[in-house]
Amino acid sequence: MGSELRNGPHGYGIVTRALHWTLFAAVAAQFAVGYLLDADDGGRGRGRGRGEESGRGRGRGGDDDAYTPFGDDTLLTVHVVVGGTVLLLGIARLVWRLATPLPPWAPTLTAGARRLAHATELVLYAATFAASATGLALLTAGEDLLPVHIAAQVLLYAAVAAHVGLVLKHQLINRDHLLARML
Repeated sequence: MGSELRNGPHGYGIVTRALHWTLFAAVAAQFAVGYLLDADDGGRGRGRGRGEESGRGRGRGGDDDAYTPFGDDTLLTVHVVVGGTVLLLGIARLVWRLATPLPPWAPTLTAGARRLAHATELVLYAATFAASATGLALLTAGEDLLPVHIAAQVLLYAAVAAHVGLVLKHQLINRDHLLARML
């Protein structure tokens, strides 16, 4: 059992798989909460305010430009907490990734597929940190950084979609059962 904690010839270890799927669940939850934040604004988008308060942004009180994540806006608070969780899980995953070698490449992967898998992994890490970092910056800088935060989120979701697409290709077209390595 101890050898299955770490990655090895048997595949991905328990810690890698737990971090992978927990981070995936947190990103999925963050997507849902972000969607609810937009829906809660009646389609006007975050940070645009409502009615006479237009221009003051979600969760803000008074005239200052800083978001108030732990104020009366429960959705915004959940978004901030889940975002912090995504950041911490991303850090833990990266530290674990650097501390334990990957299992051997699946024999069905070509050199090009290996390069693509590695590039996708790098973009996933970068986008995870970019979305979290811009969210934290948004808390202190106000809504001026909202477009940057949204762009980082779009990059993250595009990277996740590319990753899932590659997994589905291998599962459904190549039928090489690479998904089993992460389950």
